[in-house]
Amino acid sequence: MRVEEQEPLENHNARVRYDGRVEVDFNKLVDLTCPMSVLSFPFDVQLCALQFGSWSYQAHAISFNVLDTFVPKKSKNSEWDIVSFNATKITTKYGDTLGGFNVYEEIFYYLELRRKPLYYIVVILLPSFLIVTVSNIGLFTPHGVHGDREEHVSLGLTTMLTMAVILDMVTGQMPRSSEGIPLLGMYVLIEFVLSVVAVLVSVFIIFAHERMLYLDANPPYWVYKLFSDDCKMSLEEIEEDFCSKPADLVQELRFCMDEIKKYLDDQESTEKNRIIWQRFFSWADILFSLFFFVANCLITFYMFMEFMF
Repeated sequence: MRVEEQEPLENHNARVRYDGRVEVDFNKLVDLTCPMSVLSFPFDVQLCALQFGSWSYQAHAISFNVLDTFVPKKSKNSEWDIVSFNATKITTKYGDTLGGFNVYEEIFYYLELRRKPLYYIVVILLPSFLIVTVSNIGLFTPHGVHGDREEHVSLGLTTMLTMAVILDMVTGQMPRSSEGIPLLGMYVLIEFVLSVVAVLVSVFIIFAHERMLYLDANPPYWVYKLFSDDCKMSLEEIEEDFCSKPADLVQELRFCMDEIKKYLDDQESTEKNRIIWQRFFSWADILFSLFFFVANCLITFYMFMEFMF
């Protein structure tokens, strides 16, 4: 605490009353440093305690009267709101060197301040939420009618770069504290981790889809039942047309028809597997998109729930 005299003592006037009371007004400028707890930044509330008393005179020699405290309505700050300003008088006993006690009267002023969070909500919190939400939806949205995913990784890397820039902004604007990471910094960090996880899941889906098509893998039974249309091509009518032909010609034609049918079945199977895998991974994209969207909303609501209501 640093106290500055606004006027020298000889310039003060004393008001002497008929009953012996003397009133003197001292104008002092008090510069006070308060310990701050910023774990809930930017929704933090700070309490500053100002202690005044006399160490020269005990309670039997000097007594304090606490007047009503007030804050001028015009004294507003762009970052802080004054919640309350109260004063109370406390009588305290302090031990002396002789084993006894000295009784002193002290006045405590309590100034409660609340930070205005609108700037941090508009500049950091809301953009972080929207960027991560849009990015997670874009990561699992096909960029073409055939389910192309070439741009997903680029979008994810761009989002992580954006979140890193926002995290750097938060680091530069939020107060330093050894108690822990402030609430806003923790939120941006969690959003960054959520973006990294979404990119990893998207890369895994791309890799799995490409490997299934490259290896021409058959879908599992439950995947086949869920996403297959069970449309099969048949050449029975074509075979009936060759039944009236001679035996040798019929056998040759039947052999050709079997080869053609086998080829068409292979092509049909490959195309059907491709369609089934595309439908399967498209639904996986939709489910993961919904999952990350809901997770982002729940994280935001949980972290700032106590400050919303």
